Amino acid sequence: MMLARYDRWTTHAVALLLMTLAAYGLFSLPQLGERWGVSAAGIGVLLAWSASAGWALATAARTPRRAEWIVFAAVAVAWRLGSMALAEPRVSPGDSHWYPVLAHNLLIGRGLVVDEPYMHQAVRAFFPPFYPLLLAGWTAVIGTSSLSLLVLSTLIDAAAALLIARVGARLGAPSAGRATALLYLIWPSALFSAPLAQKEGLEVLLTMAQALAWIEAWHGRWTGWRRAAGIGAPAALLALTQPGLAMLGLLFGLALLPRVGVRRLLGIGVPAAGVAVLLMLPWWWRNYLVFGQFVPLTSAGGISLWVGNSPGASGNWQPYPPELAGLPELAYAKGAGNIAWEWMRHHPLEDARLTLAKFLRATGLGEFGLVRLSAMRPPIAPAIGAALFLTGHLAHIAMLAAGAVTLGRRRDENTAVAAALVLACVAQLLLFGVWFEFGERHREFMTPLLMLPVTAFVADGFRRRTVPAASSSVRQAA
Repeated sequence: MMLARYDRWTTHAVALLLMTLAAYGLFSLPQLGERWGVSAAGIGVLLAWSASAGWALATAARTPRRAEWIVFAAVAVAWRLGSMALAEPRVSPGDSHWYPVLAHNLLIGRGLVVDEPYMHQAVRAFFPPFYPLLLAGWTAVIGTSSLSLLVLSTLIDAAAALLIARVGARLGAPSAGRATALLYLIWPSALFSAPLAQKEGLEVLLTMAQALAWIEAWHGRWTGWRRAAGIGAPAALLALTQPGLAMLGLLFGLALLPRVGVRRLLGIGVPAAGVAVLLMLPWWWRNYLVFGQFVPLTSAGGISLWVGNSPGASGNWQPYPPELAGLPELAYAKGAGNIAWEWMRHHPLEDARLTLAKFLRATGLGEFGLVRLSAMRPPIAPAIGAALFLTGHLAHIAMLAAGAVTLGRRRDENTAVAAALVLACVAQLLLFGVWFEFGERHREFMTPLLMLPVTAFVADGFRRRTVPAASSSVRQAA
């Protein structure tokens, strides 16, 4: 009885949240349309992308034939090459600029260090290490061209798609898993990031690895060290990729607590935490050698707090406080954090408004790919923004609205588990994300889990349409 109430509460809570975010996205549509513009080309891109997505959903409702897999792979590659054509002649700011610099410095022997222009110094623990290490290994062999980055991100996304399909199958909806995997490969935010050195795809891969491991542990399929490693290793690698997601594995476990119980949760979680600690030790030891003190994740926490809580903050990056320039790395971060805390203490209502606005914008809008393109040098032409805006934003709104409707109608256990995992992701955002620098890219890790209930509902619809027709044909033949 308590489990049934928990399932009803989680599905209704997530459905209400998704509907609220979809309404916010629709409410913002006129303002965003005025900013980016709407054109005939934009409607054409939207129709072409919708046709690709619809074909993927219809095909995945049954087991696709080999030729259909090949056709879809060609379609996904074509969309990604189109994204590369937009990004290749431009210099990208932010992380997609700094990660190749980190990889280069690693390869020439400088180590995990970059010369930060706003801090006026070389920073050594400002960026988490896993993605730069992966990128350095890749570029050492393949090079640093846009095509090289596109191939790397596509391989990462393909691996994530395999895990997404596996999660769907373990939740009793293999067709939904296939549909979500295919849809993720052409999802607008993934396409916008594909030709860049962005770590969001790796975050999705590690998130789905953790989700799969917890589901396998719940069903009792994974036991012992396989279970501990399956949960602990992705948790550590995710913390070393995006420190803000360090607690996501724990939240997944708590979301499944009504099903596994406290004793079993501890039996699963404690060994997994031990594995995670072992994998984190090299990073901790390296930071101790560099700074002479314990730095558990990165040195950027205080600066990220300032970016998210200061006059003029929007949740996205802004130049760091110049009055701290020249301070040692950890002192700079502490100083920025202290400035943020002081501002929050003296402006509590403004900070509350800003925090709510950050959450709504980051989770209810789908324009960040265009924001990043417009910040490149040279920026995109207005006609390109008008051609791409509708597809990115409306796809996100459709996913939110369809998810809300689906969770409001379906009552099976697997849908409830998917809703609980989404709720864990939302808790992650509210507890450890929204207080810092917080934009659309910080929600990307949860995108496949948001899609799963929707694709399960759509796949059921396609099956209901096709199965009766097949049965009728059999009766006529008889």
